[in-house]
Amino acid sequence: MNVQTYSQGIPIINRSGIFKLQNPVFEFTYRNPTNVIHLYDYYGCVRIGSREYSFSPGDITCIRSGSVYSFETKTPGKHWCIHYEESEPEGGPMMDLPSHLQLGANSVFYREQLQLISRLVNNQIQSDDQDPMQLEARYRLKALLLALHSLSINHPSSKRSRNNFSWDTLLEWIDEHLSQPLSIPVLAARANLAPGTLSRKFKQTYKTSLSQYLLHQRINKAKSLLATTTLSIYEVGSSVGIPDPQYFNKQFRKVTGISPSRYRDENLEYLSKIPDELSTKEGRWQD
Repeated sequence: MNVQTYSQGIPIINRSGIFKLQNPVFEFTYRNPTNVIHLYDYYGCVRIGSREYSFSPGDITCIRSGSVYSFETKTPGKHWCIHYEESEPEGGPMMDLPSHLQLGANSVFYREQLQLISRLVNNQIQSDDQDPMQLEARYRLKALLLALHSLSINHPSSKRSRNNFSWDTLLEWIDEHLSQPLSIPVLAARANLAPGTLSRKFKQTYKTSLSQYLLHQRINKAKSLLATTTLSIYEVGSSVGIPDPQYFNKQFRKVTGISPSRYRDENLEYLSKIPDELSTKEGRWQD
């Protein structure tokens, strides 16, 4: 079996190492074309889409490609991270990973694995997939992702049953899959509830319908993309699960009162001023 055959179905690593957090303010957003794992050595808060997670040293976050995210902390530190692309054979499904996990004592093991993977990636001899160090790093990352997936399933906050239902788990999953054609039956199956029961419980809990919640989450994500990326209006609509440009324009106006293009024009003008108004802890703006 050749090296190319061995590399099928394992992730492709784009970048790996330990990096210092730059621009620790929510106004400065990131949007990577790759998936990314962070393991933190400091305290802070990360905003992924419209949800926020407070993290401590040893915690880990998994962020899907295309997600808009930002950080806020009073004491910027360093974090280990791996940027990667999934490479499932024959269009296999993406692995369902948690957005945030508190690893506790397990953080020692995961930090060691990220360190080893980073060392293999940065010391590779060749620049292609046939490099043995790169191949080992990719297999170790695959094992790491499987371990995180297993850990999230067994984590108390991730368990789902009719008698142990977690709104946080479902809402987190919705935010991570807004680009997909979500429906109440799909969400009900995810929550292991009947569609009518899910709709009723949601309205009782949040005083709005699940359909309205979905629409507002899609538009909130669209607003972030319009203000922080150069994606076309059509691409923004597709990224939030509304690929029909006319329907996207109509729904955006319904929620915000203005068109997507006008929203972009107004907010790009604001964002262009941010580097002059905000600074890092060291007193200067860092790209």
